[in-house]
Amino acid sequence: TLIWDVPSAFPPSGDPNDPREPYTPVNYDGKFHGPVTVRTALSNSYNIPAVKALQFVGIYDDPNTPAKEGLIGMAQKLGITSLTRNDYGLALTLGGGEVSVLEMTSAFAVFANGGQRLPPVAILKIVDSDGKTIEEYTPPAAEQVIRAEHAYLIASILSDNEARRPMFGSNSVLNLPFPAAAKTGTTNDFRDNWTMGFTPDLAVGVWIGNADYTPMQNTTGLTGAAPIWSQFMQQAIPRLTNSPSPFIRPAGIMDKVICAISGAEPSQWCPQQRNEIFASDQPPLPASEDLWKESVIDTWTGLIATNACKDFVDKKMTMNVTDREARFWLRKVDQGRAWAEGMGFERPIFFVPDGECTADSPHASLSIENIKDGDTLTNDKLDVEVIADATGGFTTWKLEYAEGDDPGENDWKLLFESDQRVHSRMKVVN
Repeated sequence: TLIWDVPSAFPPSGDPNDPREPYTPVNYDGKFHGPVTVRTALSNSYNIPAVKALQFVGIYDDPNTPAKEGLIGMAQKLGITSLTRNDYGLALTLGGGEVSVLEMTSAFAVFANGGQRLPPVAILKIVDSDGKTIEEYTPPAAEQVIRAEHAYLIASILSDNEARRPMFGSNSVLNLPFPAAAKTGTTNDFRDNWTMGFTPDLAVGVWIGNADYTPMQNTTGLTGAAPIWSQFMQQAIPRLTNSPSPFIRPAGIMDKVICAISGAEPSQWCPQQRNEIFASDQPPLPASEDLWKESVIDTWTGLIATNACKDFVDKKMTMNVTDREARFWLRKVDQGRAWAEGMGFERPIFFVPDGECTADSPHASLSIENIKDGDTLTNDKLDVEVIADATGGFTTWKLEYAEGDDPGENDWKLLFESDQRVHSRMKVVN
């Protein structure tokens, strides 16, 4: 899935009617990275895509449906029970709710277990001084709380050292000698920093902070918690197993070639392709939904042309973008305009229209009535009779001429212009 990492403003609660000042998150590096896939966004801990994802899935469960929904519903599936307030906002995805290290580590263990949850336990066995077992813990049956395919996709993303290279570099402390998934986090003012990670053998969570909750000094998840996590994993895994276990790919995972920029199957215009993995029943969008999309536009309404409006059409290369902030970034911000030009989109940028024109859409009636295409004209003087009308949205019309078979934009000369409708055939110039 493609998410636009561009300057964005959100209603703090996620409710579009929230009257408060907009919530405008920024990335840790202070930069915007344009279009990013979920793999890139998650592996690099980009904040704005995380907020957009939360806005999409919602914060709270819908009590009118049987399934648990929203971020809190998913957290509860993973064993997190401490998110109990009723006033969380979109900042929840960036640390706006308090969770213990044990709960968070247990949640990550679900991914390590292929989507199965087992509650954490501290005491496995009690024996007396003679070695007699007084009590022994019996693990309950594991509960499949998320699909094995989805757990594998998360493990693949969080263990992808190449994917996280833009933010963390090629040889960060997260890059262990064996496959391991890892996610860092840093809260405002450096009060908390985290590194959570796992292999199929072990899930480990590290929190760094001051006991009195005063801010630390420029200590991030990568520089504070991550080195502890890395060293512990490298010491613990060899003690648990002679050979670190790889992440086992479920049968329901498939490989597809995608456009590296859009995440859809590549169209003929996509400049860069790569392989990606998907749950077999959740493939990428088809090539017709790539970022590059050739569209036939009704030039009167700006909508997709149909048989109901086929008289005034133009074929254009359009950009398949619906995100409002992304459209602004691509048209109005220097970084966005430069990116679009680098991708081969010419100015002005046309976005795929939001709908198709219909018989009820405003239509123009524009014609020269006494001259047909291909006519040979020999008279020194010529009457020009036109119809210039519209069913809606009419403002003005112009009659222009130019010489030659392929006149340039500056070769056209104005003959007549009016803001008056011409409902029926009328001579306007001779």
